[in-house]
Amino acid sequence: MIKIRRPQAPSFLTDPEGLWVKEIEEAIAHYNTVNPASFKFEMYNDTRLKDELKKFFLKCAYCESTYGAVYDGDVEHFRPKGKVNEKNPQTPGYYWLANDWDNLFLACQHCNQRRKHVLVGETELEGHGKLDQFPIHPETHRAANTHADLKKEERARLLINPCKDKPEVHFKYEKENAVMIPLSKKGETSVKVFVLQRPFLVQERKKKMIKLFKQMAIAKHLLEDYNADQGNNAKRELFELALDNVVEFTLDSEEYAGMSRYFVRSFLQENGIA
Repeated sequence: MIKIRRPQAPSFLTDPEGLWVKEIEEAIAHYNTVNPASFKFEMYNDTRLKDELKKFFLKCAYCESTYGAVYDGDVEHFRPKGKVNEKNPQTPGYYWLANDWDNLFLACQHCNQRRKHVLVGETELEGHGKLDQFPIHPETHRAANTHADLKKEERARLLINPCKDKPEVHFKYEKENAVMIPLSKKGETSVKVFVLQRPFLVQERKKKMIKLFKQMAIAKHLLEDYNADQGNNAKRELFELALDNVVEFTLDSEEYAGMSRYFVRSFLQENGIA
């Protein structure tokens, strides 16, 4: 997971006369009635919204897997719009945020939907995936309606928001199998809710890690060669080219850039490279 810069909301989403704002007004009126049934949200399925999200969610917001070749991602509500699993008794979810730009993400099906997985280190096939989960602690800080204070809830949020938080402070990666190691409660909860230890995902991260390690080994060899003959411009250029190849793994557009950045930071520090 990496930090993602979110641009300003598209004008159609905030237009007071637009369909997105009107839908929220209808939802608020609906949930102000006594014992209302679930409200059917439809506008988040509009292709205009997904097209805008694709401009900066170049891959899954949570696991960093690309989805464009076989599937173009789910529009994901960070705070669930319909219901919240952790609420007891159950009451409506964050319906007033269903079309809020800051609450909309693009994620793969495995992170966003509930599916059967046998996680790394476990043996049981069980359902995992975010779906309607949004854990906070303490529960008393949860925003219950449009009048509640989201700032208070933000301080209690247990899921990493890649558009607001710095994911790199919540994880490290072990170098044998590319398994994520949480460094905080927020990191631990995010790994669990977004299913970031599902086997195929770990395998794909490991493939990327192995390629990165090979490039770093080449760069280290060329650095040592250049350090032994620093007046040789050809050797310097070869090292710089190899270093560029290493740094490319950390680009925002690259799969599993968060993992690559973790290992590249260590590589640069260990070899005294600014």
